[in-house]
Amino acid sequence: MIVLSHISKQYQALPILREVSLTLAAAQTHVLLGASGCGKTTLLRIMAGAIAPDSGQVTVDGVKVIAADPCPLAQIMGYMTQEGGLFPHLTAEQNVTLMAKVRGLPSAERKARLAELSSLVGIDERLLAHHPAQLSGGQRQRVALMRALFQQPKYLLLDEPMGALDPIMRRELQSTLKQVFEALRTTVILVTHDVGEAAFLGDTITLLHEGSVLQHGSFTDLVQRPSDPHVTAFLQAQRPLPQISELGS
Repeated sequence: MIVLSHISKQYQALPILREVSLTLAAAQTHVLLGASGCGKTTLLRIMAGAIAPDSGQVTVDGVKVIAADPCPLAQIMGYMTQEGGLFPHLTAEQNVTLMAKVRGLPSAERKARLAELSSLVGIDERLLAHHPAQLSGGQRQRVALMRALFQQPKYLLLDEPMGALDPIMRRELQSTLKQVFEALRTTVILVTHDVGEAAFLGDTITLLHEGSVLQHGSFTDLVQRPSDPHVTAFLQAQRPLPQISELGS
């Protein structure tokens, strides 16, 4: 379980997060939803121990998260940035297994884990010999997901993992992620600004607005029982597809 208590953060006197308190249960997918600049990525980075809050604290299974390198909770946390963060001079396999190799995991175990994750995320093992520049955007994101999952983290933190993909790749990876989440029952915290993605993947959704939690609950809660007019406005802001008859007129 992740518990956030009164988290506040500002940059250059500009408030980014304001007294954010949340409890995120284990073995569920939790989505941080909101417009650009609402504080969702900053909140994720605080949970990951990448930066410290100005006030408040985060605990993971009762242990306080401390911003340090390496993060004391790195063994139980997998973290994936929007760009994937793959090292361009390493092959996909080398990227995925880097930390496991540093920590002394035997070669046979690394190979077995590679095969397991390749199947899970739907990537041909032969592609793991390629460098990131030789892979498509969707393939790079699958490799980055493998790296985040490699050491079997209890918690998986994903920052806009599909933000840079085209619509077809994005839809394919959304389906892959849902299958992975359901298979592993890992606790997932995922950042997105896409309402459809949040509804598809999230067991709970936290809608952030100007650094504060506007509402936390299921997608049904947000649609049927909005706590604020902005909740409904945000959910309805994405333009629906026009009817075919309208396109032909």
